[in-house]
Amino acid sequence: MDLQLKDRLALVTGSTAGIGYAIAEALVREGSRVIINGRSLASVDKAVSQFAPAAEGGVLGFAGDLSVADEAQRLAREYPDVEILVNNLGIYEPKAFEDIPDADW
Repeated sequence: MDLQLKDRLALVTGSTAGIGYAIAEALVREGSRVIINGRSLASVDKAVSQFAPAAEGGVLGFAGDLSVADEAQRLAREYPDVEILVNNLGIYEPKAFEDIPDADW
């Protein structure tokens, strides 16, 4: 399926395993440039190396705990041009986006 995501920069948080990994894999197959995120450098490096052979758009890594505001800001500084965000982190209750305080993120 061509979702017309070729060369788009995508960030998938929590993407070194499980559902996040599968989402990142689908975006790689679509030709997106994908930022793999996890809390440890080892897990990020492992996932990046697994995706690299199939990633015509490119796979990037970001090791950091995005529940920490400074880490989230570091990510935003390193990759200011993210076009697609898949927030795969955390467990949330149904609530309007504007009603979610930073502490909950």
